[in-house]
Amino acid sequence: MNPKAARKNHRTEEACYLTERSLVEDLSFVVKEKNSPVPCREIAHEFDYASGRTDMLGLGQQDDVHAFETKLSKWREALDQARRNACFAHYCYVALPAQAAKTALKFECEFIRHGVGLIVLGMQQAKLAIKPRRNDPLLPWLTQAAIAHFVNE
Repeated sequence: MNPKAARKNHRTEEACYLTERSLVEDLSFVVKEKNSPVPCREIAHEFDYASGRTDMLGLGQQDDVHAFETKLSKWREALDQARRNACFAHYCYVALPAQAAKTALKFECEFIRHGVGLIVLGMQQAKLAIKPRRNDPLLPWLTQAAIAHFVNE
């Protein structure tokens, strides 16, 4: 089965995701594409650390760590989680389906204030609606642990 057909089975025709897992699967596929708004050469899932668990990590072209939090609708919760990821990640994002992103975009200033990006997912594509600010991680040892997570996955 081709990847796009497999991905389509996890959501309805209107790109309303049925599970967070299907959202993460789409995001995983999208960030590895050449024309991705957030290109990553490697991905890893569920990085656990003392302050939480990140849904997905991406390793950028310059070995920058990208941390992604996905939610079906609770954008504020995802934003709080993404903010915590700044302790180890160079770039932090919230990824939401299009409908939930409409609400989140009304609070764009909150994302900008915390330096968190917003990715809108739907219909087998992604749009970077809010660009994140680059962080200098506060815990470089945790950044190294995140990079090692790619090898261990």
